[in-house]
Order: sequence, then C-alpha cells, then structure tokens
Amino acid sequence: MEQIFFVPSIQYFVNRICTPAWVISRQLIDFHDLTYVIGGKGEYVIDGVSCPVGEGDLLYIPPGTWREAKTDEKDPMRLYAFNFSLYDVDFKPAKLPLPLSCHIGHDVKLEHLLLRIRQIFALREPTFQMQAAALFMEMICHLLILTGLIQGTGSDPRVQKAAAYVTEHISRHISTGEIGAAVGLHPGYLNKLTMKHTGKTVSRFITGIRVNMAEDAIAFEGITVSEAAERFGFSDIYHFSKVFKKYKGYPPSAAKTLLH
Repeated sequence: MEQIFFVPSIQYFVNRICTPAWVISRQLIDFHDLTYVIGGKGEYVIDGVSCPVGEGDLLYIPPGTWREAKTDEKDPMRLYAFNFSLYDVDFKPAKLPLPLSCHIGHDVKLEHLLLRIRQIFALREPTFQMQAAALFMEMICHLLILTGLIQGTGSDPRVQKAAAYVTEHISRHISTGEIGAAVGLHPGYLNKLTMKHTGKTVSRFITGIRVNMAEDAIAFEGITVSEAAERFGFSDIYHFSKVFKKYKGYPPSAAKTLLH
C-alpha cells in the first residue's frame, strides 16, 4: 500500500460564529482552506461555482482558487476554519486528496479534535504550534477515512481495540475467537469489521501486524530473523520468512538494509 504523508503548517485557525453581515470578498487564495460547518447556513463561491453549505458540511479549497463566501442572514453559520500550508514527504508543496465539498455530518472524534485545537490556541503555551499541528495531522487522517479515501482502524474503535489486543499478545498464537471475546464481538462480525475498515480478514489483519512489527525489530533493533520469528509469534523461521516475503516482497534478512 502506498504511504500517505503530509506535513501541515497552520497559518490561521478560527472557531467563528458569523454575524448576519459576514462575508469573504472574492480573492485568489495562496493557502489551503479547510472549513467545517457546525451550524447555520451559507454559500461559498469557488472559481465562480456556487457551493451552498450547512451543518455537517466540509469544504476543502486548495491554493490557486478564487474564493468568496457569505452567510445566511437569518441562520448565520458557525464553523471551524483553518488556513494552512501543506508539504509532502519530500517537503514539496502538496494538496489533500479531499473533495471540494462533502457532508461529514456529526462526528464525535472530529469534534473532539477541533475542541482540543481550540483549547491549545486559547492557551498559547510555548509548544502550542507543535501541539496544534500534531492534532491537525490526526484530523486530516480521520477525514481521509471518513470520506472513504483510505481505509484504517481509526474509523472504528472496536477494530482499534482488536489491533491493541494483537500487539499486546504478539508473541503467541491468537485466534479470531479470542480477539472477538476480548473486544466483545462475535468472530464473524469482527471479520466483517476488519474487512470493512482495513480491507483484510482478521487473519490477514493479525499477520500484517506481526510482519510490520518484526520488520521494525530486525531493521532498528538488530535482532536476527530467527529471533524475530520467535518474538512475533511465528511457528518457525521458514514459515516466517515465507510469510514475510509474501507481505513485503523481499526476505526479512533484507529489512535492515532497505529501511535504513
């Protein structure tokens, strides 16, 4: 799976309660605008195209776009908005793969992250920019999952709990039934959840975690392939090597060279 990596730099953040006369005059923006409407109604005009918005709508307007906006006078908008720069893994300017407009609705995790960012900006502690950027990165990850652009455990706490159980008991065999019992789900339903949120069966989900943890241990801790097989719950070194190569495309002995 291709890795996704973005580094944001927040230039402006606001939790706005619009006045009836609030407007954004037409302008060509040189920053990213990410706006989440939590109440009221309004209209954005993006490159000349009208985009009505209301409660639960998300707008993502990239640099190089003409933008203007106004609120409904009778039902003014309440919103969170970010203006930010964005860079990829090579620190080159990047764009998010989000749609221009979509309906997120009420989402507890998103709103929690926004409240935390608001608190951080209000406190203005020496590390507030780093704290806000970290939460904003988590928020972007969550939005990519919410909009269906990527799959991930972050969209379901039960799958996250299953992943945590696997990592805590990584050195021994773990059955689907055992994980299901640990998270309070029937094994069949747990399998449906992991397929929905990760694209993998529970068995492949477990194996993927084992292989990833083993790869990191070989590359960065300097343990042998044999030690990795034993530590991460594989029956023997031959089975481990076969499974590892199937998942990664190269043998475990190459991990240290390839990851450094």
